Amino acid sequence: MNPRYGCVCFAVPKRLLQHLADNEDDPEQRAVLQRQARQSSLLRGSRATATWNGTAPRKGERPLQRRVFDAQRKPFLPGVLLRDEDDPPTKDKAAEQVYENIGIALQFFSQVLHRDSIDNKGMRVDASVHYEDDFPNAMWTGRQMAIGDAGGIGLTGLAGSLGIIAHEFCHGVCQHLVAGGLGMVMLPNSKPALKGEAGALNESFCDVFASMIKQWRGGQDVTRADWLMGEDILKPGAGKAIRSLKEPGNPELTYAKDDQISDYRRFRSVDGPHKASGIANHAFYVAATKLGGFSWETLGPVWLKGFDKLRATSTFLDAAHSTMSVAATLHGKGSGTYEAVKAGWKKVNVLA
Repeated sequence: MNPRYGCVCFAVPKRLLQHLADNEDDPEQRAVLQRQARQSSLLRGSRATATWNGTAPRKGERPLQRRVFDAQRKPFLPGVLLRDEDDPPTKDKAAEQVYENIGIALQFFSQVLHRDSIDNKGMRVDASVHYEDDFPNAMWTGRQMAIGDAGGIGLTGLAGSLGIIAHEFCHGVCQHLVAGGLGMVMLPNSKPALKGEAGALNESFCDVFASMIKQWRGGQDVTRADWLMGEDILKPGAGKAIRSLKEPGNPELTYAKDDQISDYRRFRSVDGPHKASGIANHAFYVAATKLGGFSWETLGPVWLKGFDKLRATSTFLDAAHSTMSVAATLHGKGSGTYEAVKAGWKKVNVLA
């Protein structure tokens, strides 16, 4: 894969971090949260050039391929090795949680989609816990995952959230699916960033597959699934989740200032990737619920193969056509799967 891929892809949007800061009464805690929001914003542009002390990812030597490090609250990755594959458990709770959650994601892609790790070539998956000083997020750096302890008032337990870890894992998958990175833009005098419709598709890919991984792990069909992301990382009073695939932008399901959109007619080119990802997220939700059953069984292969056809600058319409094309190839044009995928993209007004 292109080694120049350098986007820092986050799970928790800056808007939520700023919302938590705005609603904190304690001046000291508010200052902490504001610093954390600024920190995420800065990292989005600068971490691509951070000092790298580890070796490049390589092919794993065991059926599962994981290593978890302790960043020791520093910005340098990967840090001190805590656990390699098949090592005995450590006493570090966050490390054990990340190790387990990466294992679930690896098994999902292997057993359900017959994909051999992130790159489909057996790549070892590295992750670092305790990244920086109470870093309020989890991210994919282009090489590995990094997870903070989220010491601020509103967030907790990022390492233990299967949805959050799976989301970041899937940023790695998406990086290797689309040459150059789906939505990756190099702007003059700035670092790589996710932009436009393709950037929103990148974020949506990760939410969609993280949702499927959660549902697969829990044995949930589309009617039992909660269709939420980050429902387990917000403290009482901060909100209920960071995103909803069922109702993007509904603050009753997420948080007070959630600005996600689910209608393509509301999309603007300046919209951030987390905001606009609701369009494709909801298209998948509609397709899955129309089809029924287990989302990963039929739509998982359709979405993976469909996104594998996209280019770095693809649009929502491109994604609609590619997923419908794959549905037709795998199940027949006019099949229930094809009609469900088509209905999803029509619901969000990507298709007329």
